[in-house]
Formats: sequence, C-alpha cells, structure tokens
Amino acid sequence: MKELLAEAVRLVVGVERKSETLYRRGAMAADDRHRSFFQRLAEEQSRRIEALLRALPESEAAAHEPVVPPSCLATLAEKVTPPGNHLHQAMLDKRFSIDLYATFCRCFREPGLYRLFETALTVARREFRVITAEYLKGGCRNDAAATSRPQRRSHQRGELPNRVPNRHSQLFFAIQDCGRSSRIG
Repeated sequence: MKELLAEAVRLVVGVERKSETLYRRGAMAADDRHRSFFQRLAEEQSRRIEALLRALPESEAAAHEPVVPPSCLATLAEKVTPPGNHLHQAMLDKRFSIDLYATFCRCFREPGLYRLFETALTVARREFRVITAEYLKGGCRNDAAATSRPQRRSHQRGELPNRVPNRHSQLFFAIQDCGRSSRIG
C-alpha cells in the first residue's frame, strides 16, 4: 500500500508541477496586473508541491525537480499572448485537475489515498474559483466584438498533456479493479 500511496503522491506532484509551469509562463507573458496574479499562484503552487514532496522518501523527492526551471521560462514566453488566453489556459488546466481528482476520489476508498486526492481536489476547486473570478473580472473579453449573438466556442485544449496514470502502474490497475464486482460468493 505504501507504493500505491507514493505513486499517487508522484501523480499529484506531476499534475501540480505542470500547473505551476503554466502559471510561471503566464507570469512571464502577461501584463502587470495579471503578472502579479500568476506569480502569486505560482508561489502558492510551489509551496504546495514542496509540502507534497515531504511525504515522499528523500530519494524519490529528489527525482521530482522542476520540469522547467524558472530561468528557462523566459524563452518559452517569447510569444506574447493576450492575458485572457493565459487565464483561459489556467482555467482549463484546473478544470482537468478537478475532474481527475474527483475520479480518483470516487475510485479509492482507502483512507490515505482518499485523503490525498480529496485534499488535492479541494485545493484545485479553490484555485479554479480564484482563476475564474480573475478571468471574469476583466482583461479576457475586452477585445470581443459586441454582437447580439453569443461568442463562438473554441474547443482548443492548448498545451494540456495527457496526465492519466501510467498504464503499467499499480495506480492504474487499482483504478481498473475498483469498478469490478467481486467473484467471491
């Protein structure tokens, strides 16, 4: 069970690390008001990741260094995009995280795993509310044309990678087994 919990922590750290990278990228490319918003989100995310890494043994925690160091993000943010796009990407990212963590909460009833995913779900929902409030506050729709018909939906997911557990891992097999009925009596 320890291995399964360690793998779950690694999965949550990976998801949150990608969110942190997205926030840092938004901080590099956004205007002043959104820059401070994204920097604050990135710092909070970094503190949460550090807290999660303390739950892992030191040998495994060392393997989870940042995917993209903050010094290299300047080259990634060369294409300056409107702040609404970064906020929109952050909302999509958090929505995906919420769906993923909610699925894991429904699948696992072991107290350690459930507590981990429930905590991650609560934090993701809170971040989603904050990002949505910032998105609705302004800066995202000021360039939209004022027409009588609703704005057309965009179904682009951006740079959201596939973050499901590895298909050859214990976590994936545990998810597959949790929905099956028992063959015992």
